[in-house]
Amino acid sequence: MPRLPAVLAQHFAASPILKAGMARASTMAGRMGLKNIQARSMFTGGMPPGGRLPGFWLSAPNIVPVFRKGQHDKVPVEAFSIDCRPYQPGTWNEAELFDRMRSTYDTFGVVRLTNTGLTEAKEMHRYARAVVKKQMKYEGGANPREGIIENVFEVGAPNDAWLHYHHEMAYNQHSMKNLAFCSIKATPGKGDTYLSENMSVTDSLMQTDLGRKLRDKGVCYIRCLTDREAYEGMGWQQGASVYNHWQLSFGVETPEEAERVARECGLDVEWCEDPLKPESKRYMKTKLTISAFEYCPSVGRNVLYSSIADHNMWFDTWKGVHDVPPAKRPLQMTFGDGTPFTLEELQQWVSLYDEGGIRVQWETGDIVAFCNYRYAHGRPAFTLHKWEERQIGVVLGEKFQRQGTIEQKW
Repeated sequence: MPRLPAVLAQHFAASPILKAGMARASTMAGRMGLKNIQARSMFTGGMPPGGRLPGFWLSAPNIVPVFRKGQHDKVPVEAFSIDCRPYQPGTWNEAELFDRMRSTYDTFGVVRLTNTGLTEAKEMHRYARAVVKKQMKYEGGANPREGIIENVFEVGAPNDAWLHYHHEMAYNQHSMKNLAFCSIKATPGKGDTYLSENMSVTDSLMQTDLGRKLRDKGVCYIRCLTDREAYEGMGWQQGASVYNHWQLSFGVETPEEAERVARECGLDVEWCEDPLKPESKRYMKTKLTISAFEYCPSVGRNVLYSSIADHNMWFDTWKGVHDVPPAKRPLQMTFGDGTPFTLEELQQWVSLYDEGGIRVQWETGDIVAFCNYRYAHGRPAFTLHKWEERQIGVVLGEKFQRQGTIEQKW
C-alpha cells in the first residue's frame, strides 16, 4: 500500500470509512494473488460544499485544499449579490442596475448578479461589461482556453482537477485588473467557485516567515509548453500528458511568433527537448522572476499576487498530467533566488488562502465580476452525470503592466 503524505495522513487518520476502504482494497488484491500493487483509492471526506476529492489517484496528493475554513464566508455573499428580478432586460431599470453593480463593485471589489433570466453568453457579456469595461487579448495564458463567443472564453481545465486559488495571469509581466464569470449552464451544487478575500490573506501571511521570504526573494515562474504538432493536436481532454501547447497559449503557429509574443509578456525563452517526447525539439520553456506581491491602486496597498497554482502541485489531480514525475511537469515554481519551497511552506500558503474563502454557488444566468488584485479564485473538483451540465464563460478585464510593490504601502 502507498503511504499517505503527512498532510493527508493527519487529515484522514480519523476516517473509519477510508480505513475500511483501503483495507478492503488490500484484501481483494491478496485474494487475486496480486502483490506489491499500488492501490488506487477515492475519498470525499473533508471536501468543501460543491466539490469532491478527485477521481482515483495512484499517488496521493501532497496538499488537500479546503477552499473555505468552517461554514462562514469571509465576506457574506449576500453583501455583494444583486437579485435581478426587479431589473428586467430592455427596460428603463437596466441603467439603475448597472449603477448599482458599479457601486457594489467599488465597495466590495466584487459583484454578483442572480435571477437574471439570461441564458446566452452574448447577453451575459453585455452585463459583465458594466464592471469589466475594457478587455485584454488572451495571449501568453496558461490554460488552453477556447472561445465560446468573441471575448468570452472557456475555463480550460478538467472538471476532476482541483484549481488552487490563484490570481489570473500572475505569471506574466502583464496581468489583468479584473475579470468576470458567466454561468451559461449550471447544475446546482456542482462546480461551485470559491473566492478568497486577499487583503486579510496578505495581512496573515505577512505575520509569517513565509510572507517575509516571499517579500524579500520574490518568485520564479517556469512554464513549459508542448508543440501541438508533436502530439498531433491531442491535449489533456484526450488523455495526453499535455497541459497546453505554445500554439494555443500565444495564439500563433511558428516558434518565431511564439518567442516574440512571449518576450512581449516579459518572459525569457528557451527551446528544449520535450522530456516526454525526446523526438520533439520545439518544447518551449519560459521563465519569469517577479514580485510575489502587487500594489493595488483601488485600495492603496500591496497585496499578495501569487499562489501554488503555478507550482508543479497544480497537476496533482490534473487528467493526463498527474502521473508525470513532478520535476517533469509543465509548471515549476521556486523563490526568486531559485530556492525550492518546502512542503510545509506550500501547505501554509494554501491554508491562508482557505481562511479567506467565499463560496459562490451557481445558477444558470448568474454573473460574478471581481477585482483580480483583491480576490484570488479557485474551485474544488466535481463530477457531472451525463444529464448534468456546467459551463462557465470567462470575460478577461483590462491589461496592466505589473510594477510589484511600493515600499511605503505595506
